[in-house]
Amino acid sequence: MTEEQDEQEASKGERDRWGKIESIAKIVGAIGVFIGSVAIPYIIGKTSEESHKAQVYMQVMSEREKSDTAIRQEMFKTLLADYLGRFAENAPENDESFRKRIMFLELLSLNFQEYLNARPLFEDVYLRLEKAKKKAGERSKEYEGWAKLQEDLIRVARNIASSQAAMLTPSGLSRTFDLTKGKSVCIRLYPVENLLELTDKLGKEPLLDRKTKSCSDASVQNPQQMNKGNPAIDVELEEVNEVAIGVKVTPYQESFKDGTLNFVKALKPIRFEVSAFDLPYMDNTRLADGSRFALLLSHIDKKEEAVEINAIIFQGGFVSLRDRPFFEEMLLKLKETN
Repeated sequence: MTEEQDEQEASKGERDRWGKIESIAKIVGAIGVFIGSVAIPYIIGKTSEESHKAQVYMQVMSEREKSDTAIRQEMFKTLLADYLGRFAENAPENDESFRKRIMFLELLSLNFQEYLNARPLFEDVYLRLEKAKKKAGERSKEYEGWAKLQEDLIRVARNIASSQAAMLTPSGLSRTFDLTKGKSVCIRLYPVENLLELTDKLGKEPLLDRKTKSCSDASVQNPQQMNKGNPAIDVELEEVNEVAIGVKVTPYQESFKDGTLNFVKALKPIRFEVSAFDLPYMDNTRLADGSRFALLLSHIDKKEEAVEINAIIFQGGFVSLRDRPFFEEMLLKLKETN
């Protein structure tokens, strides 16, 4: 009898437990249905709202870009037409006309610095002023006026170049150095902190960001290229004119082992002109590793054949709006991504 009672009580307990589980499951299911009926529409609505906001934002930005492009297009046409109109046939070339030309050049350069290389325009105005100076004669009052306008023209170009350099410097480096004709300076286009080089006696000293001799004149021990190398350049002054210089630039790749310069490789030299009217956004040189540099003239001493140059170094990621990637580069980047 006792065994039957025990079995009945065990069976009753089992039924009670399953009943409780079933009740809990029904309650949980009801709560889940309630939460789903509330949460799912909320999530869908929230997602739709975010998507709508993104669409509105993109539409506003697109319309803004179209309006800005239209305004800039009209501004460019007006400025260029007025500027070129100053050189129309029989147009007077006097103090006022040249001042307006300089003003138009400044407006063009400031508003379209990523699209327009204004160097030829600056040089053309400078040569016209030079012609007017020669026609007037050195001892005339007009000569002094034309010379003053030339100074104003150079000042405008340097102010624009300095503004562009200030915008580019945070993403790269800058080096200021003096150079005399027939001599070269080694400029390193990368950070040199915590890097070392060997002395003639094979001691070690901190690596300098510039030195007054060739980059190839370096002491190395067991030279072996350990990596792709960091970019450096030799800059040699070959010619000095009133507002421009001729330079020979030899690129180098410098490789390090345990933080010490261990390998120096010279690449093919290039020759080009550096003008007082160069603007770094447009007048820059690209190296083999993708980095870029621009040489800006700070001062020219034609008599002593000496100059002061500021080298602006951009990182490889800098691309102006006029640049287009090479097809091979696009394929290489796609391959790296995959």
